[in-house]
Amino acid sequence: MAQTQNTGQDTVQITRRKFLELVAGSGVVAAITSTIMYFGLSGIFKEGSKQYTTNQTSHISKYEPRQETITTTYTQPPATKTVTETETVTKTVTKTETVTETTTKTVTETRTETLTKPSPTTTTTQRPITLEEIVFGNSDLEFVPLKVLDVKVVGGNAELYVESPLTEKKTKIKISKEYLSRGNINIEKIVSAVRKYNSDKKSNYSVYFVLGRANINEAIKHGDTWKPNAPRIYHSIIISKRDWKDVYNALKSVRSNEALVLMPTLYKGPYSDAFWGGSNQLKNKDDDSNSVIIIYQNKQQVDEATDLVELASYILGRPGDKNPSGSGILIVATIATANYKGTYDNGAPIVAVDKYKGTYIAFIPQKGNHLISNW
Repeated sequence: MAQTQNTGQDTVQITRRKFLELVAGSGVVAAITSTIMYFGLSGIFKEGSKQYTTNQTSHISKYEPRQETITTTYTQPPATKTVTETETVTKTVTKTETVTETTTKTVTETRTETLTKPSPTTTTTQRPITLEEIVFGNSDLEFVPLKVLDVKVVGGNAELYVESPLTEKKTKIKISKEYLSRGNINIEKIVSAVRKYNSDKKSNYSVYFVLGRANINEAIKHGDTWKPNAPRIYHSIIISKRDWKDVYNALKSVRSNEALVLMPTLYKGPYSDAFWGGSNQLKNKDDDSNSVIIIYQNKQQVDEATDLVELASYILGRPGDKNPSGSGILIVATIATANYKGTYDNGAPIVAVDKYKGTYIAFIPQKGNHLISNW
């Protein structure tokens, strides 16, 4: 269909097809087209004094600026939104987790196997325990008071069932009866009498078998009983209410000559809280006897000495005997340091107890090596 442009005096007819061919015929047209769009068709088509105007131009000038604007916006590349950073991070995390799991499992399994393996040599390499270890444990004591739990005299031997306070181990020790007896008194009778006295008097005396360390390693074990070499061991039998530490400290002070052994009787002395007694370490200057006057510090010490004199008399079977130490079988011994106070009228030394370490009964057997030589 033909379109007509009317510009006043002259009229030019251009068909639609022709117009399009002109537009598409050259690349220059594109530039012209853009210019037309920007400035408007009516301002460009001038030829001499002729001006071409057409309805088509009006139509294009309204339509094409929008079309070109759209085209320009579309052609512009939309911002490069190719995001490549996300995938790289994900892969790194996966590898780290795998390594951690493998390490943990390996360590756990190895430790479990090592700890549960038993030692195959524990039983076979264990060294038999000795009497010295049962009695003294890891201590370096010279001797130890063992509490006598029971005793039995069988034939010519005395079997003592004792407990060590150092190891709390109980054991049996067998010794020839002659090393634990004197006259009609033996260790069995002593233990039996002390039990009965405790029951009658509601007291709590104990019998201690004080065993020295020297030559104890010569003991031989038969079954569950140890038999030391009796002629070569050192021992004492002590009776006391006190615990083993008091017994040990008292005997140690005598062995080191730090303390005296004073043997009280129940004969009252000429002073308050005083008894006549004896001592193998002090001599009467007039008659060379061992009689002394012992002055105690308080009633408690007097009562302890009195009770042990009575117990010794009871064990000997001579109740009421005021001087059981005179028998030479049981010695009532107050162990203490003492201050010399002069001599009495008959020449007897007067000694006042200073550091009191207790009063004890010591049994003196007819044979054997005694821990205390100056009873």
